[in-house]
Amino acid sequence: MKALLQDYNQTDVEKYCSYVEQLRTEKKKDGNNWVLKNDWAVKRSDEKFAEYFRIVANDGLVLDGKDITVQKTGISYSYVAYKNKMLLAYPESMVDVSLVYDGDEFSFQKESGKVIYSHTVANPFKQKSNQILGGYCVIKNKRGEFLTTLSTEEIEKHRLVAKTDTIWQHWTREMYLKTLIKKACSQHFRDVFTTIEEQDNTQNDLEQPLNIELQWKQEIEAIETIEKLKEYWEANKGKGKEFAKLVTSRKAFLTLTQE
Repeated sequence: MKALLQDYNQTDVEKYCSYVEQLRTEKKKDGNNWVLKNDWAVKRSDEKFAEYFRIVANDGLVLDGKDITVQKTGISYSYVAYKNKMLLAYPESMVDVSLVYDGDEFSFQKESGKVIYSHTVANPFKQKSNQILGGYCVIKNKRGEFLTTLSTEEIEKHRLVAKTDTIWQHWTREMYLKTLIKKACSQHFRDVFTTIEEQDNTQNDLEQPLNIELQWKQEIEAIETIEKLKEYWEANKGKGKEFAKLVTSRKAFLTLTQE
């Protein structure tokens, strides 16, 4: 793969190649056996992985395997990556993205284009995900001052259209923060985030239904083969049109990733 990326910073390329090798060889325990944790990565070509690196590098960022990663569905950006891109475009930027928990005090106002806000945290050591009321993202730079807020219910709607819920389950707080800053950047800095938005949106399927139980979504996502999906459908196909749409979406996803 190094030969495919010889025109880029070789220190970054070396780290990326090590990251890809880890994706392809990392194993997990499955019963009494050890199996590949990311079998999709083995099937993906060096050319495709090199393409991911180029897309990110040409946007001024580094595919480091931490804040920007490669998932089964493509390139994924953390909320920190969104911050880094904003600072790259506008180094003077102040970016504050935070969650508001039950018991916190949060208030804001806007005067002549100036965002004035206050957030008092009740107890940072007893915060639980089921106590999140919502969150906000404040961005201030030479283009202006912007405030974006989302309730927990609004953030969960974004979760329901994600192709995969695994990251949301394990990194709920981080995904909530990412949803907030992504929404803010999309609303106010779309020209700066064109590439990131295009790539990160491959993690979502906007055709998926919103009125669906999260439990069903998680059950369907856990199915890894078309055959198992057919069995699941036969046992549960009486749950309505929205459920059927979700199963169809999973089938399309499995067909794509297992090619």
